[in-house]
Amino acid sequence: MTAASDEDGEARLSTFKTLVTATANAIAEDLERGQRYRHPNLARSREERASRRRSHREFDERGILLEYERRQLGAQRSFVNAAASARPGILVLAEFYDRTTPFDQPHAELIATMLAASAEANGRVWLNRVEGAAIAEALERTGQDLLAAGLPRFAAAAFDQAANIHGRFKNARAEDRCEYLKSSAHRRTYPWWTPMRLMWTLSWALFGYGYKPMRLLVWIALTVAGFIAYMLHLPRDPTVTSGDAFYLAIQNFVNPMGLGDAKQVSAKWEAALEIETYIGDILRNIFFVLLIRRWFRL
Repeated sequence: MTAASDEDGEARLSTFKTLVTATANAIAEDLERGQRYRHPNLARSREERASRRRSHREFDERGILLEYERRQLGAQRSFVNAAASARPGILVLAEFYDRTTPFDQPHAELIATMLAASAEANGRVWLNRVEGAAIAEALERTGQDLLAAGLPRFAAAAFDQAANIHGRFKNARAEDRCEYLKSSAHRRTYPWWTPMRLMWTLSWALFGYGYKPMRLLVWIALTVAGFIAYMLHLPRDPTVTSGDAFYLAIQNFVNPMGLGDAKQVSAKWEAALEIETYIGDILRNIFFVLLIRRWFRL
C-alpha cells in the first residue's frame, strides 16, 4: 500500500510539474510579445504603428500579471493534492528554484520559479525555516533577473512573495531587504516623466523608501553644509565673525532659534535661519521616525 501510495504521489507531482512548465511557457510567451511591441511609435508605417499599439495593449504586463495571479491560485490548489505524500524537509519543486528544467520561451524559468515557490510555500503546512529561506532566496534572484529583463511588475511580485516568506519566519532584516527591492521595482513601473516616478525617486534617494534611514544623514549633512556656506556668504554686522555664522547654522538646525535671537546677531540672517528651521524640523522628524521603526524591527 505504501509503495502504491508513493507511486501515486510521484505521478501527481510529475503532472503538477508539467502543468507549471506549460503555464510558465504560456505566460512568458505573452510577456515576450508585449516587450516586442513596447515602442509602437518606432514603426515605419501608420498601419504597423496601430497594429503594434493593439498588440501592446493586449499583452500589457499589468494584464498578464493578473492572469498569472489567477493561474497561481489554481496551481496552489493543485499542489496541495500533488504533494500530499511528500516528506517533510524536502523541497519537491527544487528543480524550478535551481532552474534545471528546460523551457521553450525566454524568461519562462523565472515565471516557473514564482509559480513553484508560491505553491510550495503556501501549500505545505510543515514548511520549515531552512526550506522557507531557500524558496525566498530563489525568489529574490528571480526578482533581480525579472527587473534586469524589463519586467518590473513581475519583479515586484517576486520580491513581495519573498518578503512574505521571510516575515513568516520572523526574519525582519531579510523581509525589509525584499520590501526595499519591491519598492524599487514598483518605482520602475511608472514612466520616467510622471509625478509618481519623481515621488518614488525622491523617496529612494532620501531614505531608501523608509528602509535605509541612515541615508537621510547624508542629506542632513549636505543641508547644514549648504546653509553654512550661504550664511558665510551673506553680509553680516561688523561685530559678527565667520565663526558665529558657522555656529549659528549648526545650532539653528538642531535647536531652532527665535526671531529675537536672530535679530540680535544680524537681521540679514533672519530669512535663512527661518528656512533652515522648517527644513530641519521636517528632516529630523522623518529621520527619528524611520530610525525608531528600524530599531524595533531588529
